[in-house]
Parts: sequence; structure tokens; C-alpha cells
Amino acid sequence: MRVLPLVAPLLVAGLLGAADTADTVRFNRDIRPIMSDTCFHCHGFDPKSRKGGLRLDIREDALKAGKSGEIAIVPGKPEQSEIIKRIFSTDAEDIMPEKESHKTLTAAQKELFRRWVAQGAVYEPHWAYKPLETPVIPALPIGGKNPIDAFIGAKLAEKKINPSAEATKERLLRRVALDLTGLPPTPAETAVFLADKSADSYEKQVERLLASPRFGERMAVWWLDVARFADTVGYHGDQNQRIFPYRDYVINAFNTNKPFDVFTREQLAGDLLPNPTEEQLVASGYNRLNMMTREGGAQVKEYLAKYGAERVRSVSNAWLGSTFGCAECHDHKFDPIKSADFYTLQAFFADVKQWGVYADYNYTPEPELKGVGNDHPFYPEARSKNAYRTKKDAEFRAELAALYAKTLTEQKNLNDFTAWQKEIAAFLSEHPNGLLSPAGTLFHKAAPPTAPAKKAPVNTNAATAAKKPAVKNAVVVVPAPIAFAAGANIKMPKGVAKGEDFAITLDTGATPIASVRVDIPKGSLPAGSAANINARFGIVDAKGKERPVAFHLADATHREPRYNSSFELTDINAGWSLKMPDADVHAVWLLDTPVTTKADEKFVIHFESNAALTLKASVSPLSHDDPLKVTTPETLTRTAAVKDPRLTPATFALFVTSRGTDRATLEKSRTLTTTIRRQYDGHAWSMVTQATKPLTVRVLPRGNFLDETGPVVLPTTPSFLPGLRTSTEQKRLTRLDLADWINSKDNPITARTVMNRLWQIFHGTGLSAGLDDLGSQGELPSHPELLEWLSLEFRDKGWDVKKMIRLMVTSRTYRQSSSLRPELKDLDPNNRLLASQNPRRLDAEFVRDNALFVAGLLNIADVGGPSVKPYQPEGYYEPMQFPNRTYVASKDSDQWRRGLYMHWQRMYLHPMLINFDAPSRDECTALRNYSNTPQQALTLLNDPTFVEAARAMAARLLAQPSSDRLSHGFRLAMGRDMKPAERPSLEKLIAEQTAYYKANPAEAAKLIKVGFSQSIASDPAELAAWTQACRVLLNSHEAITRY
Repeated sequence: MRVLPLVAPLLVAGLLGAADTADTVRFNRDIRPIMSDTCFHCHGFDPKSRKGGLRLDIREDALKAGKSGEIAIVPGKPEQSEIIKRIFSTDAEDIMPEKESHKTLTAAQKELFRRWVAQGAVYEPHWAYKPLETPVIPALPIGGKNPIDAFIGAKLAEKKINPSAEATKERLLRRVALDLTGLPPTPAETAVFLADKSADSYEKQVERLLASPRFGERMAVWWLDVARFADTVGYHGDQNQRIFPYRDYVINAFNTNKPFDVFTREQLAGDLLPNPTEEQLVASGYNRLNMMTREGGAQVKEYLAKYGAERVRSVSNAWLGSTFGCAECHDHKFDPIKSADFYTLQAFFADVKQWGVYADYNYTPEPELKGVGNDHPFYPEARSKNAYRTKKDAEFRAELAALYAKTLTEQKNLNDFTAWQKEIAAFLSEHPNGLLSPAGTLFHKAAPPTAPAKKAPVNTNAATAAKKPAVKNAVVVVPAPIAFAAGANIKMPKGVAKGEDFAITLDTGATPIASVRVDIPKGSLPAGSAANINARFGIVDAKGKERPVAFHLADATHREPRYNSSFELTDINAGWSLKMPDADVHAVWLLDTPVTTKADEKFVIHFESNAALTLKASVSPLSHDDPLKVTTPETLTRTAAVKDPRLTPATFALFVTSRGTDRATLEKSRTLTTTIRRQYDGHAWSMVTQATKPLTVRVLPRGNFLDETGPVVLPTTPSFLPGLRTSTEQKRLTRLDLADWINSKDNPITARTVMNRLWQIFHGTGLSAGLDDLGSQGELPSHPELLEWLSLEFRDKGWDVKKMIRLMVTSRTYRQSSSLRPELKDLDPNNRLLASQNPRRLDAEFVRDNALFVAGLLNIADVGGPSVKPYQPEGYYEPMQFPNRTYVASKDSDQWRRGLYMHWQRMYLHPMLINFDAPSRDECTALRNYSNTPQQALTLLNDPTFVEAARAMAARLLAQPSSDRLSHGFRLAMGRDMKPAERPSLEKLIAEQTAYYKANPAEAAKLIKVGFSQSIASDPAELAAWTQACRVLLNSHEAITRY
């Protein structure tokens, strides 16, 4: 549990040995926590809230007379000090803290103040802001090697407390595996560790885990909270944003042990580095992870102010462990953070290219965003090589080649191929470009006529027929049908209103149609305008009766980048959206099944468009797995050169996609080719930072974006921290300068912040419990010298994350048992002295990972890649609009990917993540809450992910010898052997459930069908009964707890 910030300083002060009658009273340890809680709000840093002219956070001011003429503190003379008189007063008018503050001091606290003044009222600079100082390492315990144990041991010895014994090997391995990878060890890994009797057996396990790709995935969860990573923008429509490559960057950074100073520079200023690499540009996406909006009516200035303020809060929390957000409207009440510091830090990010409202609305015209709607990306973006997609692209292409190779071996396919080869050869002899552009007729708002229309003379642009008067209730309004010649460009008549529908019929004769192409020549749209086009197909007979023709894939040479709510759009199936470039463009539709028209039939194309266009329609008997490659020279050459059906699978693929008569092969081929297309040849788009002319930044009085009376500021590092960096009119500091200052030895707080947070990962609580506030409202570290030593070791020896983690997890302190120590209940109730390990519940993502892992379902073969969508309650996204969302759960192995890859919808976070305290990541989160609620038990019991995991785990156990099943299941779930007393209740449950499901086979069938994974059961009742037992195991507290 997180300690309440106003209680924690006083509690820890007691643990550290708060002054008794013989001790020297220390300002940081004993007095500052009390002042921060009870004094600084009225007598602290903010001059606007300061009362009586008295300031207590600075000694020089505290020794001056206030407005009353009395001196608050007279060093060495408490009887003459007004502060002592006031805090001991019984007069309601004089007593401090004031009655209205609802704060009081205990008798012990009052006495501490009196003794402190008597001892000279010595102030100390705040521990987190002063330069790092090398501490003296206490003597190591006998046989000890790790300095961490020296610091912890010294404090325990001071309190006359013995450390706990080392945890059992089973528990220790499970602990370190969960901490370093987020996954438990396998039974085989545990057996290897237990059998290894060497002195360094544990250290070898640590090295194995640090080298695992799972390490980067586990550590990424921590940093993604800090970086506020999400798949959606948060505000209003909460639309998708393309950002997953940033997550891949973070995973890879931890796996490759990227130095933390480099990690910092690349995220804050990757785009400003000399000749930035693709990876560094992706890293700069950190600056773009603030929430954004494209809501109509949103005010640009307001949202630019929001974006700027959020970046200050994020950066100051992530790297400085400070609450700068409290200084947005006024000087900080408790820390020396001025409001000017807030805005000078914001000025570093004034060059980040962004839009207050990410759309081109009439009231806020943005030419670069013209045509952008709710379903568009959030610019700027960059395309980069992506390791996950490169790997998957190769895997799917190999699978497709194997499919075609298998198809080649079947004689029927070879016979069909031979016939197709002759047809194509004949067609290409007449149409070398692979296209037939037949004559036809253009209709506007009318069904095609039952008889062929009389053809009018046409040129390359179809002539416009004379207008006819409008006829009441007539279907045809204007104009009359227009005939056009073969190869003609079809020009929409002047009488056709923008946005109205039209159709064309084509005289395709006996040519098989496998694909349809529409060309739009340059100049068809006015400069800077955009168009949306939808197309559907059919065959119409002489009586005007039409039957639809389906297509399965389409693409265009130019289109406006868009994506829907499920994945990046890889084709134009959902409509063709384009801005007219200075070039000819075309789109190609691949029909679901090739069609041929009869003598009295026409092929018809229906268009829905919001613009009047000029176009040409063509058909082809050729198809391809990529619509845009149907009639490329390479395809035509390969097709014309086919002489032998035993050629490569790649050549044979042309037949399968154009005429394949084996429907199963065709469907599998299409599924694979669509999947391959979604790998983008191993590339991905991601939001990045792009520097532009800096916006003007000024101090906003009370944070009001409409108030422009505040002074203009330039980028400057925080005034209260060492190593001040200041911009001038001649040389403006950049984000790269900020990153370099953060990494510099002048700045003492970043190393402290990171080491404190890493300590929390491995011990449950930071050395200072307030991970997001190392200021006055935070907590004095329980072991300040240890935090200093760790911070110096980290900063001065290469910012090496793995080295520091290795130090922490190999210490005896870390390896202690987590068993409860009743004798320490009163002396150290929260285990801040670390006389034992701290057990804690797994984070949300790892609760899910753990269940899928022990079930044998978890996909750990893939690292990185796009977000996935686990099962989710139906209708959960129903309230979402702009655009409306339909949630489609991921299929195949994507359904069982690790929790960190779950789609992170800020506004509607997945219920499982919410129930287990995952943050929405609207803001930087340094510490998650750890609650214990009924919803968590219900999630583990009923969420389809966990029901499916229980069933898969049951199937795994039923494959074991019957005598070992229950023991094996318990070992998988808990990481230990079952105790004799634990067996009877589980055996009874299995017997009862088996009897129930044998009597209710329909219920058994229903249970074991939950989820997408295969469920094969020779005895459904038995599998259902064991599924219930596994649900109990996975729902147990021990299964989701790291001890």
C-alpha cells in the first residue's frame, strides 16, 4: 500500500531514530516534515499565500521580524522565539497552526521544535536538491560482498534487529523471475536451479533472466507508465494514434541495456541529434504522447496550453521526481518551484510541431491538415523499419510459399493451370498491358436501361449530352445516359451535382474479369481539394435485373492516410480518400471470384463520390496478391513467360489468385496475403517529434491561457536546482540542452529519482515512498546514504540499468524471506528497515501473463509489434464516437500475447486492466495503486481470458499421469509443492464437478468452448471439472502474488 504523504515523513522519521532527549535535532529528518505538513502553506514559498510577512522555509527570513514586529526564531533562545510561543499557546487566537487550518502538533512535535531552536535552529538544504555526496560505506557483514547489505545491515544493527533468513530456493527463483521478466519460472527451470549446488547458482539464474527478451518487456511496463504510453489520444473521440514502434524502442532499450543518459537524450531530443537514425526519431515520439484533440469547437490556444502544461508535468515527474504541476498557476506552496520555472521548462518544448486541434475546421484553418477527419493519423509521423514486422513478414511469406508449393503437387490444379495459361496468352496478345478498357454507358441517378443506349460520338473525354427538362417523379433527372467509346476517359457532366451517385456499364464480352481498375488523370480535382469515392460492382441483364459482384481487396496508388478503429488501413475497402496530387492515380479492386458476362449482360460499376471527376474504367482477367501489382511490367512478363506449370510457387501464385478453383487454398492464400500486406514490408508509421519555429511562451497568471499579461520566457533549467542553464536572445537553448543538463553531474535529482523507482520495483516501496514527489511533501529516505550511493554508482559509472538491477537482486537484502515477523509489528509496521522482503500482488499485465503462461497459451515467441485486443465485454465501446468503434478481439496467437501489448484505450481502458489498478496513462504515473477488491476475484473467475486459461491448463494437466496431475497443477500456479492439508478440498471439488458435468453435458460443452484456442476432449465432463479446479487455483491470492 502507498503511504499517505503527510503521514509518511513523520513515520519514517521515527524509524530513522527521531531525536530523543539526548540527540541532536536534524532539520531534514525531524523539522522539515512537520513544517511541510503544518507551516509552509501559509509561511512557505508562495508569496501570494504567505501570511504575516513570515517565511519559514529560508533561515534568513525566519530570523527576521514579521509584520507583528516579533522575531519568529531566535537561535538558541526558544523562550524569545515567537514560533515557540505560538505553538505552545493555548489561546485560540494565537496558537499555530491556526485553528482554521485543521492542523495540530503533538506534544512530542512541539518539544522537537523547542529543542531544535535551543540547539541553534540549524537549517539544511532539502535532501533531494543538494549535490550528491559520496557516503561512507558501513562495514559489510561477514562474507558479504554487496554494499547494499552494508547500508541495510547497519541500520538493522542500530535498531538491534536481525535480518530474515534467505528465502527457499523455489520462492527465491519465482520472486526474481517475476521481478525481472514478469513471468514465473517453468518447472524445468526450477528443477535445474534446485539441482545446481554451486555457490553462484543464484547469480547464474539472474544473468539468464537479465539476458532474456522477457526482461525488456517487463521493464517496459514501468517506463510506459512513466512515459504515459497509450494507443489513443484521450480527449473527445479518443481516436487511435500510431505509436507502437515507441513501445518497441523502449523494450529494445532495456534488452540492449541502453545507457539511461542516451535513453534520455533520444526521447527528449532524438530529432535534434546529428543525422538522427530511424530509432532515434521513433524515440522522440515520447514528446507526442500527451493527450490530443480534434474535437470541432475546441479552442486552439486552450489546447496548446494544455499540451505544453502536460509536457512539463510529465518531464518533471519522469526525470526530476518533482510536482511542477503545482506551479502552473502560482509559485509552489511547499517546494522552491516558481511559476516561472514551470513556463521556462515548457519553453524547451515550444518547438515541437503540433496543432491545438488536429483538424482543418473553418474556424481554425490548417492547410497541412486539409481533408483530415476523425479517422486519420496524428501528424507528424515517420516510417521506419520495424523488427517485429520484418520477422512476421518473413514468416508469413514462407507460409504462403509453402502453401503454393503444396498446391503445385495436385494434378487437378496443374490441369486448370494449363487451361488458364492458354486463356491469358490469348488475352495478352490483344491487350499487352493486361487491361481491357471497353466501351460502355454512363448513368446518373438511374438504373441501367434494359436496352443498349444509342451511342453518341465521343473523343477521349466523353461528350456531355444535352440537358433534359426535369420530369416530376422521374428517376432520371439530369443528364441523360451518355455512351462512351473503348479506352475513353469518362467526364462527369456539368449537370451532375457534387456528391451524387452515378454508374457505368461496360461491354466486357467473354473476357473473364478478376480485377477492376479505375484511373483518374491529374487535374481531375481542383488544386488542394479532396475526394472520397466508394465503388460496388454487379452484372446487369437485358431486363435491368442486377446481381452483385463481391470484391475482397482494393488499393490505390495515392490515398489519404487513414485507419479504422481496429488496425492501420492497408487497402481502400472502406472507401477511397484522396487529395489530387500532380500525377495520374489509379485504384484496383480484386474480385472475390472471377466473373464472365453473358451475351445479354453488362458489367456495372456503381460509384458514390463527393466530387465530380474524370475517370477511365478497365477490367482484367489477371489478379495478384497485391492489387497494385496486377498489371505491372514484372507481373506481365512473368505471366507471359509461363511455359511450365512446375515453375516456382511465386509464378504459380498468379494462377491461384486469378483463377484458382481450389476455394480453400484461395481463401488461405488471401488471408496470408492480407496479413503480409499489413506488415508493410517490415515497416511501421509512428508519431515523432519534428522541430519547428518555437511558439511564444509566457507565464500564464493563474494558468489562464487567455491572460497574456505575463512575461515572455525562454528555455531555462529550474532555478532551484544546481547547474543553471539560461537562454539568451542570441542563443536559445533546445530540448537537447535540457537532456544534457538532466544527464549532467550538476543535476542531482535524476539519478535519485530513477534509483528510488528501481528500488520500489524490487522491494515494493521506494527508499523514499513518494516516487512522484521527492520534494517537501514527499518523504525523507529510509536509508538516505544508500540512496546517495546507488545514485552516484548509477550516474558516474555509465548510467547502467542492468548493473544496478543486478546489484539490487543479488543482495542479501533482496534474497530474504518474506515471512511475517510478528516481533516487528510495532517497531517497523511497514517494513521500512527491510528486515524481510515485501510480498505484493502482481501488476495487471503480469496477472494476465501468469495465467496464460501456466496454461501454456502465452505467446512469448514474438517481441514488439502492434497492440492486440483480448476478449472484452460486448458493447463496452458503444458510447464511443468520432468515429464509432467496433471492438474485434484479436485472433490466433495475437490473442495470447503479453499484457503490455494490450490495446491501451485511455477513455475506455480494458476492464481487466482497470480492476487490477493499471493507469489510463492520461498523465505520467510513477507508482500504481495496489488495491484488493471483489472485482479482481470476479475478473479472475469470469473474464474469458482466465476461463480459457483454466481450460487450457486443465487440458495440460490431463495429459500428465493421473497420480501427478493435482500436484503438477499446484506447482504451476503457486511455484511450490502442495501441502498435505491443501489436497483434500481440491480433490473433493474435482469429484463434485465431474459428477455435475456428467449429469449436465451441455454445461460442460459450453464451458470448455470458451475462447479461441482449440478444445479437444475425449471426456468433456472431466475436462470441465478440471477447468473448474484450475479456475480456483488461478483465482487464489498466492497465484497472483510475488513473495
